[in-house]
Amino acid sequence: MQVVKGMVQVHGATYRVVRLGLGAYQVIRLLDDVVVGEFRTVPPLTVAVQGIDKDLMMAIARAAIQRAKTSWIGRLSPT
Repeated sequence: MQVVKGMVQVHGATYRVVRLGLGAYQVIRLLDDVVVGEFRTVPPLTVAVQGIDKDLMMAIARAAIQRAKTSWIGRLSPT
């Protein structure tokens, strides 16, 4: 079941964070409604990218965790 967890803004762009399952999230860029990747919060934090830089996806994942857009409960360090 997919649940929209919220939006985050990183480097001037807004992304929708969608929960795919336990600790798994999909990231969609709102500007063009394109999936740009996924991340997992189960230690260690991992990302998979689709057309964007890995560092940008890490920044999006960190922003989502720090702004409580995930179900993160202290399982990892967002730094």
